[in-house]
Amino acid sequence: MKCIPSFVKYMILGVMVGLFVILSIFYTHSTLQLGVAMFFAILQSRITCPKCGNSLLKDKNGWYIFTVRTTCRHCGQDTMLCEVEPDEVTQKRLQ
Repeated sequence: MKCIPSFVKYMILGVMVGLFVILSIFYTHSTLQLGVAMFFAILQSRITCPKCGNSLLKDKNGWYIFTVRTTCRHCGQDTMLCEVEPDEVTQKRLQ
């Protein structure tokens, strides 16, 4: 089975949340679509780093941050990769 990187999942779910919010506010005025948007937002907040298992949307203090980064804020893992990279590779890239 083909792996979908964590960063790609984050971006796809972000687009879906934005789409449903815009559709429900400006076009259909449906609270059901806001519920669907909240469901996708919850899924988006639970995407984790493949190396350390921490959420991609949380900083080191546990606050949610919605800025886009391709590396994990906790361990530096490249989230565009499905497999866990060795610590030496991560440290070399971060320097």
